[in-house]
Amino acid sequence: MNVLHKNTVGILFVTIGLLVTCNIYSLIPLYTTIANEMDIVAKDVATGSILFTLFYAFGLLVFSPLADSFGRRRIILIGLFVSAITTLLVSFAKTPLPLYIFRGIQGFSLASFAPVAFAFSFDIFMEKERTFWIALINAGFLAAGMIGQLTSAFILQISTWQHVYYFFSAVYLLLFFLGIFILPKVVNHHSKESVKGIISQFIKLLRGKILSKYYSIVFTLLFSFVAYYEALGYFLPQGDLKVLIQSIGLLGVFLSVFAGTFISYFSARNTLLIGILLGIGSMILLLFSYSPWFTAFLSIFFVASIALLIPTIIHLIGTNSGVYRGKALCLYSFLLLIGASLGSFVASILSYRMVLILLIFTFMHNFFVTWKLKRIS
Repeated sequence: MNVLHKNTVGILFVTIGLLVTCNIYSLIPLYTTIANEMDIVAKDVATGSILFTLFYAFGLLVFSPLADSFGRRRIILIGLFVSAITTLLVSFAKTPLPLYIFRGIQGFSLASFAPVAFAFSFDIFMEKERTFWIALINAGFLAAGMIGQLTSAFILQISTWQHVYYFFSAVYLLLFFLGIFILPKVVNHHSKESVKGIISQFIKLLRGKILSKYYSIVFTLLFSFVAYYEALGYFLPQGDLKVLIQSIGLLGVFLSVFAGTFISYFSARNTLLIGILLGIGSMILLLFSYSPWFTAFLSIFFVASIALLIPTIIHLIGTNSGVYRGKALCLYSFLLLIGASLGSFVASILSYRMVLILLIFTFMHNFFVTWKLKRIS
């Protein structure tokens, strides 16, 4: 592959990652509208988001082994095509039950991208460029938390909620056709494995002396991001100012672009420590911030810490998992999403400042785990 082709693949991965992740959040601005149309309460509509997340998490565990058996390019393309169909189905829901079913299968089909794309990146890109593109993919994942909601809200203002899913369905179909022409045909070692063998490998990875420590950190990353932003959303008054304050923090995702540079100069483990310390420092300052604008400013540094940590931890897991890289990154994606789900729950039961205190202790745990890794690895 020449440089231009590699860059085109990287841009496609970032675009798919952003637009796939947007659908985790696409239903949130539609709760009230759908609830009124179906004559139910908004909490009942929110069940569609919960089911999406659960099926998405399950799909993450399924598609990576399938990609090892049938090829990563094939799984991504089939996943995009099927996602176009399942996303369109959501728009046909007239009652809660079809909404739940269609959101569930939509979540499952969209899970075909993330872990497969990360493993695919190790096949395509050299180390430095791989870190760069994986960082951008994850920056898209973080930005999708706000972009997904803003997209839905905008479409709802000019049309109906069904058009949100018409739009995303058409986008996934377009990405499918682009993928046919852009994604390279990389030769993978295909292997047929039993379910028992796959589970055994997952357990082996989770018990690994070094990988188990990295996974304990992975779980806290989107947990922290989601818990902070949802708690902040409950804390801030409603209105346009709230959206602006929350959006400012997303400027921090741009630090992910420099993850490769940090790793080159400081090493991956030291970069992990830098990201963790940045997170601790920003959260301590946030704890004592009573100005919405100062909170928005400090949020940039908090988001930057997550944006730096995610590509760094992917780099470390990918380089320490050997022949099990695909499954190791599959577990990474699964634990990341489970953490995000728990973060949402924690934000709903704790106050904003209690969430910050919890996250400070969480990141302190990450610091000591990483420090200990420097001694045993």
